[in-house]
Amino acid sequence: MRCRLGLAIAMACVLGAAAPAPALETIVTGMLGSPNSGGWPFFIALKKGMFEAEGIKLDIVYVPTAPGLIQQLSAGSLDIVGTTGVVEPIHAVEKGAPVALIRLMGAVSPYAMLAKPAIHKIEDLKGKTISIGGMVDINRIYLERIMQAHGLFHGDYDIVIAGSTGARFAALKSGAVDATMLVPPQSFTAEAEGFRNVGMILDYAKDLPFSGADVRLDWAAKHRDTLQRFLAVIDMSVAWFYADGNRDEAIDILVEASHVGREQVAQSYDFQKKLNYFARTNEISRTGLEHLIKAMKDLGDIQGTVTPEKLVIKDLTPLVE
Repeated sequence: MRCRLGLAIAMACVLGAAAPAPALETIVTGMLGSPNSGGWPFFIALKKGMFEAEGIKLDIVYVPTAPGLIQQLSAGSLDIVGTTGVVEPIHAVEKGAPVALIRLMGAVSPYAMLAKPAIHKIEDLKGKTISIGGMVDINRIYLERIMQAHGLFHGDYDIVIAGSTGARFAALKSGAVDATMLVPPQSFTAEAEGFRNVGMILDYAKDLPFSGADVRLDWAAKHRDTLQRFLAVIDMSVAWFYADGNRDEAIDILVEASHVGREQVAQSYDFQKKLNYFARTNEISRTGLEHLIKAMKDLGDIQGTVTPEKLVIKDLTPLVE
């Protein structure tokens, strides 16, 4: 009897050990352009196995433009947008698109205005050509803020549209434009190559949130638990980014993901950590959203019928003052 019982236990252990692991749930996640520092928490979470530990497989799809990301999200080609400007979901919600803002990623703007070496200050951009991401995206609002602060208005300069940081940097390097706004690490790469930093957007737009993650409403309704686990992973990854002692590994992770030089990535890490760039939780400032909505309305981009409450999913993304 003892032998039979022992054999049964042994067989049970073997069968248990051989049982397949539960399948990971795939989230098709859109990102803008190509890997850059704005997606750092995603690259950290992937490298450190954080998504997998929560039963999630992230399938990242890169899309050339921010409006294109939201269009693909609305159409069902994407489940989530990992990071894009906050203006995009505002536009979409005002037009009735079934999307919501679920988290801020970039709490403040990391953009720098980079210009040809012969340009020394913002005033020198009068009559010049500037590349931005779109006429109805956050680049346009930032451009208006920085130019008007220096006495330049729409019509005093020409605008060329290029949807991603990589495309705008390429236009600057080719000489097709005189200036553009870049995020790290491309902004530091541009400075290393001799282009001149003539202004930080943060100095002109401290009140405006920069980027966020978005979800399609029908997907969110069917995958509420998965979405909550996704948000928990981002919180965990952001905390890891800020934790003392993780600097070198965080730099290694983005170098591997972006194929940008280590020196520029290191500058990006120090800059974004000092800036408190990444929002630490999914709480969103109602005031910040109201300021952004007003800025968009003042530009004529929207009618202004959207409220912060219409942008988020109630009881998932808390609005705070």
